[in-house]
Amino acid sequence: MNQEEIDKLLQDGLTLYGYGKTEDAVTLWRKVLELSPRNQQALDYIESAGYAAQAPAAPVETKEQPPKPEIKEAEFVNINYIRDLLKSRRYELAYEFLERLSEKNYPSNKQITAYCAMVKAQLIKLYYQELAAFKKIPKLNVNEQDLVKYNLDRTDGYIVSMIDGYSTVEEIFQTINAIDRFEAMKRFYKLAKLGIVGI
Repeated sequence: MNQEEIDKLLQDGLTLYGYGKTEDAVTLWRKVLELSPRNQQALDYIESAGYAAQAPAAPVETKEQPPKPEIKEAEFVNINYIRDLLKSRRYELAYEFLERLSEKNYPSNKQITAYCAMVKAQLIKLYYQELAAFKKIPKLNVNEQDLVKYNLDRTDGYIVSMIDGYSTVEEIFQTINAIDRFEAMKRFYKLAKLGIVGI
């Protein structure tokens, strides 16, 4: 099996994990470990999902193994910090940190890109649960005069303006075309945590 197929299994697992199908996701990641016993991404994903992350023993090969890519010290420190955030379930902070890393420092680092996808899947799962699977009708918990004290940016203000007392969270997401769906979920969740929006 080539790297492309392994990457697909990893990504399919993230998708399943994002939809709350943890056992199915872990099954795919374990399949990756059967094919590539030392695959660090699969090990990390399984561990972050709360399962034992022990790789099966690697088959003995007579061919010489290609050298592992060198990891710079700063990159290693960042990866350890990300793992610590994931273990403590601080997914929003991990995602912000990963976004900064992937944009500025390591745009081509596959491990950081994969972590970013995993944390995003974790957050989607969290938002889906916390926002009652997007089926409920949200309401504003504060009046317009009190909104000023929250100092919302234009995007948050736009989302708040879409809350009409009739549309479900999902219908609001479908109406907001100018904002990426994940970003809309993240902001809606933040508004709910601030107490501005009630579900």
